[in-house]
Amino acid sequence: MNEFSAADLSVIIPTRNRWPILAKTLAALRDQTVKGFDVLVVVDGTDQQVPDLGCRMLCQEHGGPGAARNTGAAAISTPLVLFLGDDMVPSRPFIDAHLRGHNRNTALGAGVLGHVVWHPDVAASRIHRWLDWSATQFNYQGLSAGDDAHWTRFYSCNVSLKREFFIEAGVFDADFVYYYEDLDCGFRLGERGLHLRYEPEALAYHQHSYDWARIVHRFDGVALGERMMAAKHSWFSPFFVGRAKAALTRRRASPVWPLIVDRVPTSRRRIRAIAEKRANRWYYRRLAPRYLAAYEAAGELTELQEYLGDRFDQRKLWNYQDEVEREEAAAPDERTFYRTSEAYLYDLTVFALSCTKLPYHSDLEQLVAPGARLLDYGCGIGSDGLRLIGHGYQVEFADFDNPSTRYLRWRLKRRDIKATVHNVEREVPSEFDVVYCFDVVEHVDDPFEFLAKLEQLARLVVVNFVGPAPGDTHLHKPLDVSALLDYVERRELVHYRLYHGRSHLVAYRGSPATSPAGSRLERRLGPLRGKLEARVSALYP
Repeated sequence: MNEFSAADLSVIIPTRNRWPILAKTLAALRDQTVKGFDVLVVVDGTDQQVPDLGCRMLCQEHGGPGAARNTGAAAISTPLVLFLGDDMVPSRPFIDAHLRGHNRNTALGAGVLGHVVWHPDVAASRIHRWLDWSATQFNYQGLSAGDDAHWTRFYSCNVSLKREFFIEAGVFDADFVYYYEDLDCGFRLGERGLHLRYEPEALAYHQHSYDWARIVHRFDGVALGERMMAAKHSWFSPFFVGRAKAALTRRRASPVWPLIVDRVPTSRRRIRAIAEKRANRWYYRRLAPRYLAAYEAAGELTELQEYLGDRFDQRKLWNYQDEVEREEAAAPDERTFYRTSEAYLYDLTVFALSCTKLPYHSDLEQLVAPGARLLDYGCGIGSDGLRLIGHGYQVEFADFDNPSTRYLRWRLKRRDIKATVHNVEREVPSEFDVVYCFDVVEHVDDPFEFLAKLEQLARLVVVNFVGPAPGDTHLHKPLDVSALLDYVERRELVHYRLYHGRSHLVAYRGSPATSPAGSRLERRLGPLRGKLEARVSALYP
């Protein structure tokens, strides 16, 4: 077989709303030491304003990076395909190094794994260094040029292979929302005989900046991918679940270790190993509760897929907001939409996957101990209550009879849980320890009348008041948050926290306040606690 040339290779870059970084990626490709290769950018989502990219481009309905790579691979005809991340800036010999790797082994199953390092603009970050030495993001440890990197290192941000081999292996599984589509695809390629050779000169600079909030968000996606991977492959053991659980069960590491680990020279191997081990334990212990909760929540998606069966539409999952807004616009009012829409199942599932309400659950669990009787009012698909049942609480549910509660009843039966789902248009029992109601008050006609109804049902009311957000297109009613907070203070406020910048979580009693000053103090302490936590987090950027 003749040697591969640049004309035999196509670079496929999936992208979504990363235009400034993508511009650097494309500029670096134009500056390569070899010319003549093709570049195809696949824009993931028709909802974006796409600038002039100066290269060939395709646009698909929002379906995730795996689907975008598949779209690109189907649109090219070159024998070689190189997958590159839209936040990767390739070095000048990048393309040449990939071509040399393929010319060393022209076999159909031969692939090339390039190397990734942090871009100089972001390399100084302590979090980025941790991701490297802990092999949390990429694991190049122990590899030398020409080594078999194994299919487990099929990193689609910098990898090339024969297009025919990729297509025959079944391409990426588009059901994976964002993470683990690499490992799933790599496994199938490995089954067909992939030989992935490591080529460090195929170097790309990763220009992606992480702070702790972005790390948490990233691992929410990792948890979903890991859960899907475990459901799809019986041989797979959830890697990050193991790390998280181990961090919680082992002795707590001092927060000093993340601050000093990078000051220990790598030449002092024994001391460096101790420092890395303890710093890594500190990072994972900090991440573990949220990650394990996100992994638990990831079961929401597989359950929805099972419930809908052939009716499940992956495109609706990716574009649930468009689907919800379309049905909202067609409905005569919000009440009709909420009581009839099956599209809302996607909306509520994605919201549960986001773990937005985990802080609310944590606060509620601090207010009442397991075994307490709780009423999940406005329960929707019941994700909050199901999680609290798993933590030892007795939970009943209340909402309108609608597609959401029909799905909830199916979920309870599937899990063999005996819990009542009440119809709010009929009589709902009282004398619960707590009635909680999250992200509902902004939908009701009269929030004060609604709160008065909740106060009749339990000794403690836990609700949140959501302030307005720019560009909010849902049919939310504007809340007078200040007036609502004044109201609950008069009713005896016992707990207040501000979450996500605009969600005011309160717990209060139905009886008149016995200590108004104490209520005002509680309301002031909530933001102060948040500021203190933010300052502590700032020590570990």
